[in-house]
Amino acid sequence: MNQEEEEEFIESEPSTFMMPQCKRGKGKVSGVLGIREMYKYYLSLKDKKKDDIVDYKTFAMITKKCNEEAVNQIVNHSQEFHLPYRLGKLQVSKFERNFNPARKNKWKVDYKRSRESGVLVYHDSPFIYKWAWKKNRAVVINKSSYKFRAARTANRLITKALKNKVDYFC
Repeated sequence: MNQEEEEEFIESEPSTFMMPQCKRGKGKVSGVLGIREMYKYYLSLKDKKKDDIVDYKTFAMITKKCNEEAVNQIVNHSQEFHLPYRLGKLQVSKFERNFNPARKNKWKVDYKRSRESGVLVYHDSPFIYKWAWKKNRAVVINKSSYKFRAARTANRLITKALKNKVDYFC
């Protein structure tokens, strides 16, 4: 490269030297799959037998009742829920809380008691209770990149069950 070409190279806009950006293709799964997509899949399996197809409202009600009963068994009866197709187990686990003074900024604040007393008060229970997906025996490709997050109502049910003296797995 001679000196004139180098100067042109330096002075020119950077966008001319960048590779053109190609648009990505459409992915396999776009968005979150819900009850409607489950119902469409159910209909695709039941195409041959039209007489035993359940309408959408009944299908949604059955699905919601099954999910509510599974959450009830896990939370109120301290049971494990074995997921089908070797996907692992769901349970509520009990962890010991770390009261390390050096990490005080990570402690959870008890806002109700703080408002009542006018001073910042932290939660003082010795244990933390969390939903846990036990996937050590699950047969899932790249399972370390997946995690389970329970719905907010399911998380709130744990605190209600603790008031009824339910104990969970350690």
